Amino acid sequence: MSDPTNQELKDIILSLDKKFETQLLQLDNRIMQLDKKVDVQFAELKGEIQRVEEKVQHVEEKLSGEIQRVDEKLSGEILRIEEKLSSEIKRGYEKLSGEIKLVDERLNGMEKRIGNEEFISRSAFTVLFASAMAGLTKYLFFSSTPGLYSVFQLRTGFIDGVKG
Repeated sequence: MSDPTNQELKDIILSLDKKFETQLLQLDNRIMQLDKKVDVQFAELKGEIQRVEEKVQHVEEKLSGEIQRVDEKLSGEILRIEEKLSSEIKRGYEKLSGEIKLVDERLNGMEKRIGNEEFISRSAFTVLFASAMAGLTKYLFFSSTPGLYSVFQLRTGFIDGVKG
């Protein structure tokens, strides 16, 4: 009994071995097919990546040219604006310095006029004060009505320098 069973087992093992081999071959075939597909797709992706890189490089070159052109244009505009502003500032400075000189001359003239008016005002006040003092002196000492001088004469007894 052991021989036929062994034989049967061997047959079963052989049949299983054949099935495994066929399955392995089928798997190998499928793996190879998938590997070919992956290689093809990888090659296609490489080509796409290369095309995208070329396009990016082309766009970068184009943009760098545009940026350089815009930069040059802006630099020219900035220089023109700086020159224009500097000339405007110079004109404004010259105009202001002329106006400052004019105002300075007017102030000098006003200072002279104010100095003259101040002198005139002082003189007028002095004359007014002197005339008020003269009037007061005349009223007190030299008037026909009894004034301070007459009262002084009466109290001291002096009349025209003689004690009476």
